[in-house]
Amino acid sequence: MGAGSGAGKSTVCLGILAQLLALGLKPQQLAYIKPVTQCIVKQPVARFCEDTGIAYRDIGKLVFTKGFSRDFIDGLTAPSDKLLADVLDSIRHIGKDKTVVIIDGVGDPSVGSVVAVSNVDVALALTCKVIFVGNPGIGAAIDNTVLCISFMHTKGLADIGVIYNKLPLSAFNDIQKYITKRLPELLPNVTLLGFIGKEDLICAGDSSNVTAITRWFTSYINPNTLLRNWLQLHKIPD
Repeated sequence: MGAGSGAGKSTVCLGILAQLLALGLKPQQLAYIKPVTQCIVKQPVARFCEDTGIAYRDIGKLVFTKGFSRDFIDGLTAPSDKLLADVLDSIRHIGKDKTVVIIDGVGDPSVGSVVAVSNVDVALALTCKVIFVGNPGIGAAIDNTVLCISFMHTKGLADIGVIYNKLPLSAFNDIQKYITKRLPELLPNVTLLGFIGKEDLICAGDSSNVTAITRWFTSYINPNTLLRNWLQLHKIPD
């Protein structure tokens, strides 16, 4: 989940998949899915999965096309329980016999609430941990994080980690300093996983290059913090 569309959720998913491959998992052990979406344009994470042999589905069962909310309210779509069941079935299907399934969110945590299939509804129906991708900045970024995570907590979702993405490199250290100081005071039960600078993936090399993407992502997000400590993937080889 993230602060909204364009926060960089799919980019974080791409980085995690690259780290998992670099740390010893095989493509056959991994899967990526975006089960609910508003965007049908192929993202770099889908091309990465294609090139590396990771099972993926980047356009899921539920697509919020223009007018979908009106149609739902008018009773012209499947009911909420069927929509949610289809989404969960697609996740379970692609995740069969996989070690790790990366589930990409859509927009902010409340997106989909109108049809009772929000990001939080999907997460609550599964046994999973959640990574919230926050906006760059200090005041507005922290405010948005508190708003979004408070909503998640109210709905009963725990095990939330936070990664701040797209930080301008000129202010990277300053933003990191103040968020690291203030966020734990406001959200003590949330795990701060790291910060990512605003760099085009081209800077890290071709989007299918596992080594280059891993080097880029690991320069910001420590795999021990994220994969071993947070996701508790203790069987990843050293």
